[in-house]
Amino acid sequence: MRYWLTLALTVGLGLWLASCQSSEDGDRCAGYGFERDTTAFAVCKQRIDLAREHRMERSIEAPNYDY
Repeated sequence: MRYWLTLALTVGLGLWLASCQSSEDGDRCAGYGFERDTTAFAVCKQRIDLAREHRMERSIEAPNYDY
């Protein structure tokens, strides 16, 4: 029982945090002048997401020089 509660809370927290990030991306694109519910707005959000993934991949692949 405790395992399922922990799992549900973890998944719920992850989804909540992801929605916050999506909202910030939308606000950022709106700040650039793109109107919501347009193709250009969707492309803006997609580019932000791809840039975030690229930064994450680079940070994972970076050598660790902490000795």
